Amino acid sequence: MSSAGVPPLSPEALSRPRAAAVGALPDDARLALRWLRRGHLVTSPLLPLAVRRALLRLGGVQLGAMVYGLERCQFESARVSIGAGSFVNAGCWFEGHGRIEVGRDCLIGPQVLILTSTHRIGPDGEVARAGEQLDVVIGDGCWIGARATILSGVRIGAGAVVAAGAVVTGDCEAAGLYGGVPARRLR
Repeated sequence: MSSAGVPPLSPEALSRPRAAAVGALPDDARLALRWLRRGHLVTSPLLPLAVRRALLRLGGVQLGAMVYGLERCQFESARVSIGAGSFVNAGCWFEGHGRIEVGRDCLIGPQVLILTSTHRIGPDGEVARAGEQLDVVIGDGCWIGARATILSGVRIGAGAVVAAGAVVTGDCEAAGLYGGVPARRLR
């Protein structure tokens, strides 16, 4: 029998759903606090930009001077830094369990997803339940198009352009144009 895929939960874990629900309460409280500190509430378009910036900084996000946008965005952790002069369009999600560094003067399109978590797949095809975090670095002057997805461990060189809808699974060289699923260098 193959062990490929995600290993099943133990019969003991499945037989005690109430205990699991009670045990999850501290995690639920942390999620609620994160939402209050770095979620849609503090990035509401009803708040002036200066207030959104101040609230995100209070939540631990490192923002350089004159970072614009930041509407309806989600910052999963405080392990995110965005350089001065960058623009973050509406609906972006910075997962940030690993570190996310966005350089200066970058343009991040709407609904861009930046992930830092992954699950290892063993040689037998078994997927680890525990996640692993890998940092993402986006260099100065990059443009990330709408709904692009940047996966964990990726480094994007300065001045690179990632086309809308691209899924970036590997590093991108400086000043290159990348697009597709998975993203590849177009020029």
